[in-house]
Amino acid sequence: MSAELYGDYFWMFDLVATDQVVRRRALARHQALVAAESEALHRWNGLWAVERTAAPTQPHLVAEMDQASADRLWHHKRTIHGPVRAFLDSAPDDDVTEALWAPFAVLYLRWEADYPTEWGAPESRMWSPWATKEMLLLRFERGGLPENARPQIAELILSALVRPYRCKDWMYARLVRHLDPSFLDRVTALASADDPLVRLRAQFVLHAAESREPRITRSSWQRWLSAGG
Repeated sequence: MSAELYGDYFWMFDLVATDQVVRRRALARHQALVAAESEALHRWNGLWAVERTAAPTQPHLVAEMDQASADRLWHHKRTIHGPVRAFLDSAPDDDVTEALWAPFAVLYLRWEADYPTEWGAPESRMWSPWATKEMLLLRFERGGLPENARPQIAELILSALVRPYRCKDWMYARLVRHLDPSFLDRVTALASADDPLVRLRAQFVLHAAESREPRITRSSWQRWLSAGG
């Protein structure tokens, strides 16, 4: 990653640093920004409650609400959720913008994979992190994987296969078809793992990669098991 390219966002990659001191410093910075965003939203809600409208008639309320809204947006954009939202909002045919922000989408998924407690802490987000994970996986499925995201997505799929299940992990199976067929060799190796659940998951992913089923859904796994998978 280039510090020159990402500027004020570059520190976010420290959220998955193996050095605990570096990672905790990045986490503290991120959570301080989330706290400031939350405070600004709380201030806006308090102002809204005065007249119960987003367009008050009192000039001082208009100015204060505008300032609170600007403060919230400023802090939001400087958390990891800012570039993640930029990725989600990029047009599917805008390859340049998508490629620019894709590393932060992958970073968000890596953060959950490697440090789920820090990722999911109430201090680390304002909304459901699982909903964000779902939106990212859905976007990757529908829009394809940018070239710079594929190696790490491959690692995330393998990680999901061998760990205890987490919310929305099933959606990783949808991304296998976007990877080079050689990736399946690594999945095949897991199909003979000692853990029977890992074996089944790997076998299902191999099935999903070759299946004529147009789209993998939450029920695809159960249907496959019922059919003797």
